[in-house]
Amino acid sequence: MNINNTQKVAIVAGVGQGLGLALCRRLLEQGYAVGGLSRKAEPQPKLGDKYLAIECDITDKSSVDHAISTMENSFGTVSVYIHNAAYLIHKSFLETSERDFTSIWKVSCIGALFGIQRVLPNMLVNKKGTILVSGATASIKASAEFAAFASAKFALRGLTQSLAREFGSQGIHVAHIILDGAIWGWQAEHKFGREWDECLQPNAIADNYLHLINQHRSAWTQELDMRPDVESF
Repeated sequence: MNINNTQKVAIVAGVGQGLGLALCRRLLEQGYAVGGLSRKAEPQPKLGDKYLAIECDITDKSSVDHAISTMENSFGTVSVYIHNAAYLIHKSFLETSERDFTSIWKVSCIGALFGIQRVLPNMLVNKKGTILVSGATASIKASAEFAAFASAKFALRGLTQSLAREFGSQGIHVAHIILDGAIWGWQAEHKFGREWDECLQPNAIADNYLHLINQHRSAWTQELDMRPDVESF
């Protein structure tokens, strides 16, 4: 494929049938070529020829390098990178194993490290780019029996703040999004027993991510929190 130097290119790391896929659709509607990274990539033929479903283990540096190179070789330099990968474990602290703990940290924090370090140098050369990181209620409020998840989400929030302060003046917009509530989908409905109107809706969340991407540099948001109107906080 011939590379179009004017083509806007985005990567969403962590694509499932909920928020990740909604983000991909919204970006495609905005004229982006989009790479959707997931552990078991499934083609999405209805998304068109500017979408690549790329198999990627976000915890493996070589896998991340290969996935991003695949996107770059097909469409060009990545200008938007969204770290949406997450791994949830709900267990008593005394039942939480070292493997549980490190698995969540690898997906949340090490995965962000690999992806962002891979795309950031080209963004710095171009003096522009957007990096968005999906957080959760646990980013600022650690509930009982979520020790591993909350500790990783706290760390991911800190990482994002540091990057915003280091690279914002160089044209890179870094923002952390606190998703304070359950996102509607199979897990919210069947695992947590939530109703549709109690949940964050993937398309509505994606609209706010696009707002962050399109913000003028004179009025950047570093952190945005979202929740359903019925959610207490």
